[in-house]
Amino acid sequence: MKNTYSKTRHTFTENGETINAVVYGGIYKLDEAQANIIIEDLGEGNEHGRYMLTIANDGWMSDKLEDLEPRLFEWMQSEGIEYDSEK
Repeated sequence: MKNTYSKTRHTFTENGETINAVVYGGIYKLDEAQANIIIEDLGEGNEHGRYMLTIANDGWMSDKLEDLEPRLFEWMQSEGIEYDSEK
């Protein structure tokens, strides 16, 4: 058994811009991507990586979601966000 966070894909429309994202721990605000805990999906073929994680002033990109999730989960735990599902 492994503790994990629930995740779902969602498309936000924010300031007329479409933002595709993987949302962790549930959707808090449907119309504000950055009000949620997300890894943005920039789409296939993006030069620096398909997925982008931004925490505070730091950012990381990768073609593999699995490369970014451990960093996100570590931050979530440091913020006191508890696991909400098990695998």
